[in-house]
Amino acid sequence: MSSPRSAKISSLHPRATATLVVVGAMGLAVLAAGGTYALLNSSTSIGSAASITSGTAALTVSPLTMSTAVLYPGLTTYGAATVTNTGDVPLSVRITGLTSPTATTPFSQSLTIGGGIVASPAACSSGTFTPGWAGPFPSATTAVVGSVLAAGSSATFCVSVTMALTAAPGSQGQSATNFGILIDGIQS
Repeated sequence: MSSPRSAKISSLHPRATATLVVVGAMGLAVLAAGGTYALLNSSTSIGSAASITSGTAALTVSPLTMSTAVLYPGLTTYGAATVTNTGDVPLSVRITGLTSPTATTPFSQSLTIGGGIVASPAACSSGTFTPGWAGPFPSATTAVVGSVLAAGSSATFCVSVTMALTAAPGSQGQSATNFGILIDGIQS
C-alpha cells in the first residue's frame, strides 16, 4: 500500500495577498464600469435682477421712385425710398444684392448701382450723395449701409444708377428702371 502524500501549500506574504486583492478589485471595477466618465458641467447663478427678453426684427420699404431720364456715359440718376424699422429692436440696413433686368444687355452691363442712407429725399436727388455701397449687376456684394435704425424710426434710402464712361454705344439712351436692389435689416 502506498502511503498518503501530503501536499505542502506555501503561504503568501500578507502584503502580497493584500496587493493581489486590491489589484483584483480594481480590475473588476474597471471592467464593470465599461470606460471612464467625467463630469463636464458647470453653471453660475445670474441672480434675480437679470432677465432675457426676445424682440421682433422687421423692416419695411416704401416703393423706390427712380428717375426715368435716359442715360448716357458718365450720367448718374437717383431715386429714394423710405425704410422703416417696424420691429422693436435696433436694426442696421444691409444691401444683400441686386436683381438684374430680365435680359442681360450691354445697357445693364454698363451700369453701376449704388445705395446708402441719406438725411432726406432732397439730399438724394441733389447729386451730392456718395453711396455707402456700389456694384455692378454681375458682382453685387453684401454690405451694411448707414447708421443703426432705432425701433420705430425711419430713414431715406438713396439709390444711384451710373452709366460707365466706357459704355458701349448701343447701351445709351435708355432709362434704368427695370432692376431691383435687395435690402434687409440685421439686428445691431
